[in-house]
Amino acid sequence: ILFVVMMLNSCEFFEGSSHIDADDPNIEYIGRFDFSNPKSVRFDWPGVQIRIRFEGTSCSVKLIDGNNDYNIFIDGKLHKILRTNSDSIYVLANGLPNKVHSLLITKRTEALFGLATFEGFILDGGKDLVKSVELIKKKRRIEFVGDSYYTGFGSDGDSPDCVFSRETENSYLSFGPQLARKLNAEYSIVAISGSGAVKNYGDSLRTSEYPLPHYYNRACFNDTLLWDFKQWQPDAVVVRLGRNDYWQKPHPKREMFRTAYLKLIKDIRKNYPDTHIFALCSPMRKDPHCDYINSIVNE
Repeated sequence: ILFVVMMLNSCEFFEGSSHIDADDPNIEYIGRFDFSNPKSVRFDWPGVQIRIRFEGTSCSVKLIDGNNDYNIFIDGKLHKILRTNSDSIYVLANGLPNKVHSLLITKRTEALFGLATFEGFILDGGKDLVKSVELIKKKRRIEFVGDSYYTGFGSDGDSPDCVFSRETENSYLSFGPQLARKLNAEYSIVAISGSGAVKNYGDSLRTSEYPLPHYYNRACFNDTLLWDFKQWQPDAVVVRLGRNDYWQKPHPKREMFRTAYLKLIKDIRKNYPDTHIFALCSPMRKDPHCDYINSIVNE
């Protein structure tokens, strides 16, 4: 048994197979990725997607991770949940009918769990990727900016009291991606659980050193590389921030929150001059952030 496991985890097991590099033009990336090394593409934001159409009966992925989980959709149906470990190659599907299949990988977990590096796919010998036409139909693009509302914190939990964990987090079921699918839109998520416009959940001071706007311009949360906003211009940006700011005392003062929130909105407008911006608030608790956001929008 040990010998078989060692073989499954070794590149020799895939000799004779078709190796597809990460820079293959038939691989579609949706969301923020770091393409500094096109053969080793890095990412960490929740909900990022990798999509292909492939020939043959099997597909494996070359992925260096160990901390994140992924939804694996084959031919439009959830095939499995991939929970990464110390391996660098994962079998996504085998024993499929010998024809062209669609594969969609969506990242369930958020950036707090760490960076991942994608290095390509492995297919049956002699098989290749097929050019996809699926995304041509998706004429809308939406960017979601915010907190656990978008990361999917606990969306696969047994109750509202479940603790923060990779097993219960599934950004695919969060509000943003569900809305995007209703509208047949591509989506990108820039969100961190517990984050605020100026104060994060659990911090003891009125303001936090690193709230969500600190990371907004990054290609990856866990790296300082700046994102090139020209790569992907959304039709709409939906911002949902403020509830964590006023979850616990001491609360940020009114001008602290207004200044930080207004700067974020102006940054979004600068990067997306023609985009509709929706500023959401969460009136589920009696705190002032909804009034503050309304006044900022009116201003």
